[in-house]
Amino acid sequence: MNALEAIRRRRSVARLGEPGPDEEQLRQILAAAACAPDHEELRPWRFVVLLGEEKDAFGEVLVSALLHRAEEEGWSPTEGQISKERTKFNRAPVVVAFGCVPKAHKIPAHEQLLSTAAAAENALIAATALGFHSIWRTGQPAYDPVVKTALGLEQGDSIVGWLYIGTAKKAPEERAEPNLDGLVTYWRPEVPATV
Repeated sequence: MNALEAIRRRRSVARLGEPGPDEEQLRQILAAAACAPDHEELRPWRFVVLLGEEKDAFGEVLVSALLHRAEEEGWSPTEGQISKERTKFNRAPVVVAFGCVPKAHKIPAHEQLLSTAAAAENALIAATALGFHSIWRTGQPAYDPVVKTALGLEQGDSIVGWLYIGTAKKAPEERAEPNLDGLVTYWRPEVPATV
């Protein structure tokens, strides 16, 4: 599949099952991520892969973070909310956290964050090109200090998103050709002002 076809076929698919990418396919997906635009080659990305039992164990981290947030905010989560948090990563065979660890550098931190987002998009397109489906999620765990610590990130780092990768349980709908009306303009120089 060529790059344009992979871009056009990419969809956000919420419910994913087996098969997921094998070790070599996952390496290809993450290598594509690492080809993202990266001003000064700072490599601010961190890709944390969660598979199998590790996803279940990380579910307990998500529950701990939820309970901590609830306590700080003065509310109590329901059993349903706790269960949903515990099993959140069971929606796909592979989950990858895309973290940004900005370097102190003349390149601003926000550009490094954008580079990490570009890496995530590359991964989604690569997964599509390999025949998989995916979805990019965030939610409160992406901003939670407990979750960041569990992933080995510092509080000044960011979780750009969680990429869920697997095979769609139901074929995604075809997408219409994008409508560019109102999205594209062509800049033309104005008559220069006199000084």
